Amino acid sequence: MMIYRVEITKNEQLRYISHLDYANLLQRCIRRAKLPAAYSEGFNPHMKVSFASALALGITTDAEYADIELTKDVCQPEFFSRLSESLPEGINLLRAKKLVDRHHKSMNALVDMAVYKVILPADIDKRKFTEAVRKFNNALVVVFVRERMGKKAQKGRMVKKEIDIKKFLAADPQYDNKENSLLLKLRVSSEGTVKPSEVTKAICSEYIPDFNYDDILINRTELLAAGKNLLDIV
Repeated sequence: MMIYRVEITKNEQLRYISHLDYANLLQRCIRRAKLPAAYSEGFNPHMKVSFASALALGITTDAEYADIELTKDVCQPEFFSRLSESLPEGINLLRAKKLVDRHHKSMNALVDMAVYKVILPADIDKRKFTEAVRKFNNALVVVFVRERMGKKAQKGRMVKKEIDIKKFLAADPQYDNKENSLLLKLRVSSEGTVKPSEVTKAICSEYIPDFNYDDILINRTELLAAGKNLLDIV
């Protein structure tokens, strides 16, 4: 048994496929590459592939990670070449590395920060947005009302919950006027995290009420554990 950790992308073409469909797509590619994938035992065996985190629908990434368990050794160049050639347009294999420690922690347990770049609409009022970010960063507390559909006893009802969104920021949001983009560094912990769209809404809701959230593009650029890339800690 051996495990490869891979760094892959989810590009614009796959922006609107769910995390589950993306995971299934990667598994089909592993089978197409004829790699000796390991499967769980039992009545309904599953390919042993685990992801660092589930990416929300509509978000692209340059930093998706998966651990792929194999039943026998395959050298790195061969693994990289076979998997890379089997991937469709919309996924690129950037790096692949063998895990030395087979008793490693899961990536979910290691990740403590996610970095996002939010591309804003071209017609945004840059002066207003700069001022909105400045006021947001100066505030000690920013309460955001999170809404989601309820489950079990609350099924079918919209559930609202107030959160202090600033508790989930690893650094103040930074607006790049030239690129017209917003850099977000978000904490990831056992208490959860916030979505980049929620932070953008919290910045704009008070100061730019007519902001069109449908026109933003969000890309996750990094997923880190204690400041390091998930392949660099292997």
